Amino acid sequence: MCQKGCNSHRVRLAAKAAAYCGVKVRLVEADCQHLPRSIPNTHFDLAVAECGIFIWIENLDAWMSNAYRTLKNGGKLIASDFHPLSIIATKEDDLVTLRRSYFDKGPEICQTEANAPPSVEFLWKLSDIINAAIHARFQIENVEEYHVKGKTKGAPNIPTDFLLIATKR
Repeated sequence: MCQKGCNSHRVRLAAKAAAYCGVKVRLVEADCQHLPRSIPNTHFDLAVAECGIFIWIENLDAWMSNAYRTLKNGGKLIASDFHPLSIIATKEDDLVTLRRSYFDKGPEICQTEANAPPSVEFLWKLSDIINAAIHARFQIENVEEYHVKGKTKGAPNIPTDFLLIATKR
């Protein structure tokens, strides 16, 4: 997770970028699992989540339900993230091992940098993410798993990333 003030900093940067581009936007800083009702239902055409979002989400069903609620009918959810297998895989001497069970749903306390505070990561299975989208009533259009060279420390035999495209009907 970000250090204190990180999200506010990102909101300020987004506001500066919008002003620079001459785009009028209303930015809202909120927990995506508990969106404020000030964000109207059926408001957006597109919801995009990418690169490392799902490990920070404690309640997938709440996250997907909020994405569904705020999308217009026909709106799309596009989620591209690290594949859960790549998060737990390590390679040593041409042997790929998993540092924990793929089926272990318990959160993990991580200390990524010496001076950073510890963070909590939630390691979901790919089926957990897909099922949360289905439970939210999304229609799944496409799911892809793929390998990006160099991302798993040389383990080309497991997926590194996935893409989920779903539509609100």
